[in-house]
Amino acid sequence: MYDKDILMLQIAASKMEPNHFLMLILLRFELFDFFNGSHSGKDQERYVPGISQVTKEDVTMREVIHLLCIEPMAHSSLVKGLPENKPGVSGHGLYEVKKERLEEFNPFFYHYSRSQHSKAEESQKKRRGQELRPPVPPAFCPDFASVVRLLCCDIIIHILRRVLQRAAEEKTTQWTEAMIQRALHLIGQALLEEKIQLEDRTVDEVTFDFSLKAIGSEHGKSVFLLLSKIKAVPSLEAQKDMIKWLLQMFEIVKCLREKSSPAASMSVETAKPEENIQDKEKAERKRKAEAAKLHRQKIMAQMSAMQKNFIESNKMLYDNMPEEVLTCILCQEEQEVTTHAPAMVLTACVQRSTVLTQCRPLFMPPELAVGTHTGSCGHVMHATCWQYFEAVQNTTRNRLHAELIFDLENGEYLCPLCKSLCNTVVPLIPLAQLTFNENAELIGQHLTMPRWIQVMGARINGLKSEVQPDFRSILSYGVQEFSDSISDMIAVCATTVYRVGLQTPPNELCPRVPLMTWNTCAFTIQAINILQEEDKPLFGSLQNRQLAGLKAIVQFAAAQRIKSSQAVIQRHFADLLGLLPAMSRKNTPSIVEVDFFHLLVGLVLSVPSLYQEETVDLQPSAVSAAYNHLYILHLVTMAHMLQVLFTSTDTEEAKAAAEWYAMVSQYTKPMPEMCGSAVAERVKRGIEPFLRCAALFFNCLTGVHPPEELFTTAQGQLEPLCSYLALPPNVFQLFHEHRDTVTPLLQRWSDSPVVSKALKGKLHTVYPRRRNRLIDLPEDYSALLNQASHFRCPKSTDDERKHPTLCLCCGAMLCSLSSCCLSQVDGEDVGACTAHAATCGAGVGMFLRIRECEIVLRASKTRGSTYPAPYLDDYGETDPHLRGNPLHLCPERYRKLKQLWQQHCILEEIARSLEVVNVMFAFEWQML
Repeated sequence: MYDKDILMLQIAASKMEPNHFLMLILLRFELFDFFNGSHSGKDQERYVPGISQVTKEDVTMREVIHLLCIEPMAHSSLVKGLPENKPGVSGHGLYEVKKERLEEFNPFFYHYSRSQHSKAEESQKKRRGQELRPPVPPAFCPDFASVVRLLCCDIIIHILRRVLQRAAEEKTTQWTEAMIQRALHLIGQALLEEKIQLEDRTVDEVTFDFSLKAIGSEHGKSVFLLLSKIKAVPSLEAQKDMIKWLLQMFEIVKCLREKSSPAASMSVETAKPEENIQDKEKAERKRKAEAAKLHRQKIMAQMSAMQKNFIESNKMLYDNMPEEVLTCILCQEEQEVTTHAPAMVLTACVQRSTVLTQCRPLFMPPELAVGTHTGSCGHVMHATCWQYFEAVQNTTRNRLHAELIFDLENGEYLCPLCKSLCNTVVPLIPLAQLTFNENAELIGQHLTMPRWIQVMGARINGLKSEVQPDFRSILSYGVQEFSDSISDMIAVCATTVYRVGLQTPPNELCPRVPLMTWNTCAFTIQAINILQEEDKPLFGSLQNRQLAGLKAIVQFAAAQRIKSSQAVIQRHFADLLGLLPAMSRKNTPSIVEVDFFHLLVGLVLSVPSLYQEETVDLQPSAVSAAYNHLYILHLVTMAHMLQVLFTSTDTEEAKAAAEWYAMVSQYTKPMPEMCGSAVAERVKRGIEPFLRCAALFFNCLTGVHPPEELFTTAQGQLEPLCSYLALPPNVFQLFHEHRDTVTPLLQRWSDSPVVSKALKGKLHTVYPRRRNRLIDLPEDYSALLNQASHFRCPKSTDDERKHPTLCLCCGAMLCSLSSCCLSQVDGEDVGACTAHAATCGAGVGMFLRIRECEIVLRASKTRGSTYPAPYLDDYGETDPHLRGNPLHLCPERYRKLKQLWQQHCILEEIARSLEVVNVMFAFEWQML
C-alpha cells in the first residue's frame, strides 16, 4: 500500500503553505489546467498513530470495518485483507459490521482498490438506504494540526467551484459523477472539521473558515449556490441526499458561528425559488403516479370481475378440467396424466442401501439388511423426450470428464434441470377413482374376517366351491388398462430396480422382479420416515419432490402386476399370506424373523392378482379392495404387536410379555386385564413407526386425505393414526375383535423355537428399531489425532506413517492409500476403504481422513469426492490439511452430514462435485 508515501505528504503539508502545497500536487499530476482535485482525498488520510490522536487498535478497527463494509468475511479472509503488521481479531463464523459502527465507513478509504470501492459503496447503500456521508475524523496531533488548512485554502475552493460549475452547466464532456462524488465528500469533510472546531473553541479562535469562503461569491458562483443548482441535474439523482445533507451542514455551521439555533433557515435567497420549483415538480410527479396507480387498479378489478363471470357461466367446462396436468422439462409441453395417454415419467435414482440396517429373501428380515432405495428429484418428462435425451447423451459427450460423473453403461444420467444423478425413470400413473356402490355396507356385514380368510384360502387353492359365487359377487369387471408407453416405462423401472437391488443382469421374466418393486416401495417409505426422528408431523412436512416421488413409486409398484405373470404374483401372495392365519404353510419364517411393513406392502399390492381369470382381466372393486386392505392391515398389525412384545430386552418386560402372551393364547382373562400399563406402553412405542409408514403407504396408494391432526401432531399420538387406518383407538382391541381368527395363529407360533428364544431375551432386534446414525465424534479434534497416532496397520510390519481413515458409518479405522491393505472386490484390486464400503454401505461410504481433516464420500469403485470436515476452528472455519488451529466439532455441520447419508444423497453430492471440478485426469478412487 501507499502508507509511507501518504505519511510523507502529510509531513510536507504540515510544514508548507497549503496553496503552495496543492499547486505542487496539481503540477505533479498534470491537473493544473483541469482542476480535478480527486486525489486530494488521499492526501488527508490521518489514521496513523503520531499524526492523529489514534491508537494502533483504532487503526486496526478501521481497517476491519472497511473490509467488512465490502461484504461479510471469514476470519482467514479478514486476516489476509489486513495490511502487514496488524494484530489479529477474534470471533466466530462470518464477521459483519455492527450497525453502530457503520457511521465510520468512508467510501474513499485509501486502502480500497477500485473494485473494492464500488462493491463496498453498493453494499452499504443497500444496508443503510441513504447517501454515504463522510465519517467524523479524529483530531490531528499538534505537529500535524495545520494539515487541515488544505481544506479551506483558496486553491481547493477554486477546484471545488470549477468542478461543480461544470456539472451545473451540464457540460457532460468535462465532468463525471465520480468527480462530483469526490468533491461532495471533500466539502462534507471540510464542514465536519469546521463544526468540530466551532464546538470545541470560541469563534474568534477558529481560523478554519471553509463555510465563509464557500458561501462567499465569486462572480455569483459560490460553492453553496452551485450545490443548490446541481440538485436539479437529472444525472445526479443518486447524489441528491448527499447534497441535501451538505446544505443542512452549511446551516448548522452558520448557526454555530452566529451562536443561534440550527433550526433557523439560511438567508441565501437565491436558493429558495429553485427549491420551491423542485418541490412543486416533485409533488406533481407524485400526483400523476397516484392517478396512474388508481387507473391500473380499476382496470384490474374489471378484468377480475369478467374472469369470475366467465368461470361461473362455464362451470361445467371447468368441472371437467383434467386433475393433473404436468409440463415436460425438456419440450415444455403440457400433458394430462391418464392411463391411456403417452407416458410421463419422473427422474429417479435406484441404489442399494444399508441406512436402515440393524445388524434378499422373499421375507425381508427385521434387521433390514440391504434394501433398495428409489429417490427422485421430482422433475417430469415425456417418456419419448427422456428416451431422446438419453440417446443424445450416449452419442454426444466429453468422455474424458463425463464418465467420471456418471456411468452411461449402467444407465446413469444427470437430470436435465437440476443435474441430480439418476439411473432410471418412474412412470406417472394416476390414482384410480374410488366409487362405492349402495351395497357396500351390506357386503361389509357379510364379509367378516373369518369369511374373508375362507374366501382367500379357497381362491388360492383354486377351489370351485360354494364360496366362489361370494368371491365373484364382489368383483369389478372394469379393468384398469395402460397405454403401451406406460407399460414400457413400468418395465424399464422394474428392470432397473431388479438389476441394482440384486446386482445381477436384467431379466424381465425373473419371478423376483415384482418382489423387488414391492420391496423398494416399502424400503423407501421406511427410509423417508426420518420425520419421526426430527419431531415433524407425518403429513405436510415432506418436500414436494419427496411426496411426488413417493406417490409415483407406490403407484408404479401397484401397477407391477400388470406387467408380471399373474401366476407368479398369485404364488407370491400365497407365500406371503402363509405367515398369517389365512393358510397353514410349511417353511415360513417365525413371527420375529420378518419385517412386517414389507409384508404389508407385498400383500396389499399382490392381492389383486387373485381376481385374475383365465379369459378376462379382472380387478377388485372399490369395496372389495377396501376390505382386502382392512383385513390385511389388521392381521399384520396384530402380528407386529406380538413381535414387539417378544423382542423386549428388558427382563421385566419380557416376563410380562410372556405372561400376556399366555393369557392371549388361552383367553383366561378378559381383554382389559391383558393390557398392563408397561406392556401397553411398550407396544404403543414399538408399533408407531409401522403405523406411520402404513399411513404414508395407504395415502399414496388410495389418495384418501388424512385427518388434520396428522398435519400438526409430530409423534407419540396413536389416535389420529388409528383413525386414519380404520384401527380401533385401543389397538389391543384387535385381539378381542378377531379372537377366533387369532387363536390358531397364536397356537402355531407358540411352538416356534425362535419365539421361545425371543421370550428369553436372546434376540437383538428391538422395537421401535433404533434409527441408524453416524458414529459419535469427539468434541476436540486432538482426540482423533491421538487415536490416529496409535493406529498401526494390521497388515504391515514397518512403522511407516499411514493414512488412518475413519468410517463414519460404523467407526472402523482403516489404512487408506496403501498397498499393504489391498484386497479384491469382484476380481479387482481395491483399497481398504473401497472394500469396506462394499460391505458396510452397499458400495456407498463416508470416511474421515484424520491427518488431512477432510471427509471422503465414496460411491462405487471408481467415483468419489471430498467434503469439508465437521470440525471448525475458533473463527468458525474448516482447517483442511491441519494448519495448526485448534478444532472443535460443529454439531450443525455433522447433522447435515448425517442427513446427507440418511436421505441417500451421497451419490448426488459426488456427481455435483465432479461436475464442478472439471479434471482431466481422475483420482484413482478404487485405491482409497
